[in-house]
Formats: sequence, C-alpha cells, structure tokens
Amino acid sequence: MSILRAVLLVAGCLAAGNAVAQTNIPPATADIPPPAVMPVYDTALAPGWQNWSWAKADLSVELSGSARKPIRVVAGPYQALYLHHDPFSTAGMTKLSLLIQGSAAGGQVRILALIDGKTVGEGKLLTLGNTGWTQVVVPLVTLGVENKTIDGLWVQNATDQELPKFYVTEIRID
Repeated sequence: MSILRAVLLVAGCLAAGNAVAQTNIPPATADIPPPAVMPVYDTALAPGWQNWSWAKADLSVELSGSARKPIRVVAGPYQALYLHHDPFSTAGMTKLSLLIQGSAAGGQVRILALIDGKTVGEGKLLTLGNTGWTQVVVPLVTLGVENKTIDGLWVQNATDQELPKFYVTEIRID
C-alpha cells in the first residue's frame, strides 16, 4: 500500500468517525425558546389539548349568526370545563385570555390552572353577563402559574347551584 493510499484511508476513517460522532450529539433544547402563544381552543381544541370536563361540555357548537364555534358548558354545582394537556412550561408567557358569554346574568365561574392535575391557588372569579362576549385576560401570576409547568385549565361553576349554560372560546396562553 502506498503512503498516499494509507493517508487517504486514515483520513476517510477519521471523517466517517467524525460524522458518526456528530450525529450522536443531543440537541440543545435549552436554546429552543418556548412558544410565544399556546393556543388552547378557537373553533376546536388545539393539538395536544383534551376535554376532561366533568361538566357537560359540547365542543364546536354552532351559534346562529356567528362564525365562532365555542364550547357550550352546562355546569352543576362546582362542575368544570376541564381542558387537559401534557405538562408544558409557561416560561416566557404572561397571561391567559379567552372569550366568555353567559346565557343568564349573574352566574359565577372561577378560572384555575393545574399543576400535576391539582388546582393552584384561588384562581380568578368572574361574574357572567348575558349581553355578548366578554374578553377576559388573566395574568398567569394571578393564577399562580407564571414560569411553572402546567397541565390543565378549568372554568368552574363557583357556586353550589346549577349554572345556566355559558360559552367559552378563543382560549390561549401567551
């Protein structure tokens, strides 16, 4: 074997070994920023979200004269619309926003976030109106989940009485 041939063989082996070594380097996940917006529900559940409600929750309901297809919730005492997701970090996100509309004025709901399947803190109490959609923005710090890993959201009947149906849509965390 000539010296040139031996050098080329060694160089080829080194290059092949180097390529293999490079494919075994794990990705630097710490360098990947969290999403700026985590969609939860618009006209349907966003990917990864599941309906685990124990209140009656109908998804993608047609409302006459509206392009929105909200979730219709009929909640008995303390029942909730429960939207579940595999655990994810809220790092870089600051608020939960949604649209809500009651079918009768005066009902109360509580918005809560979950860590390990358990609610955090007292959440945010809302009194429902029936005059159209209400934009609700709740800081994640209010929900006790700023820069935490969460796995769900509740919109819960905050009373011991049957709550007239209400609608929720355009839910997102950003």
